[in-house]
Amino acid sequence: MKKLIIILAILNIFSPLHAVVYHFFNGEKLLEAAMEWEKYQASSRQADLMVVAEYAGYIGAMFDHLSEKQHICAAEGTTKNDVIKVVTDFVKAKNKGLNLSGSVIIEDALYRYYMCK
Repeated sequence: MKKLIIILAILNIFSPLHAVVYHFFNGEKLLEAAMEWEKYQASSRQADLMVVAEYAGYIGAMFDHLSEKQHICAAEGTTKNDVIKVVTDFVKAKNKGLNLSGSVIIEDALYRYYMCK
C-alpha cells in the first residue's frame, strides 16, 4: 500500500510537468523544432533531443495517418528521415502561415511532395 501511495504521488507531481513538455505545435514551434532536427542531423550535441523526438514523432504520425487513408503516396524505400527533411525544408521556406496549426502545415507539405498520381 505504501508503494502505491508513493507511485501515485510521483505520478501526480510529474504529470503536469509532462504536459508542459509535450505541447501542441503551431508553425512557429514547428520551425523551432525543424531547426533542432537539423542541428541533430549535423551531429550537434547542442540539439534538444526531446524536441527532436517530438518533431520526428509528430511528422511520422501525420505521414502514417495520411498514407493509411491513401491521401498521400510515397515511393518504395522512402525513409522517415526523407519525410522529415521534406517537412523541414517546407517549414523553413514558409514565410506566411506560421500561425497555423502544425498539423495543417505538415499536411500541406506532405500533400505537395507526396501527391498521389
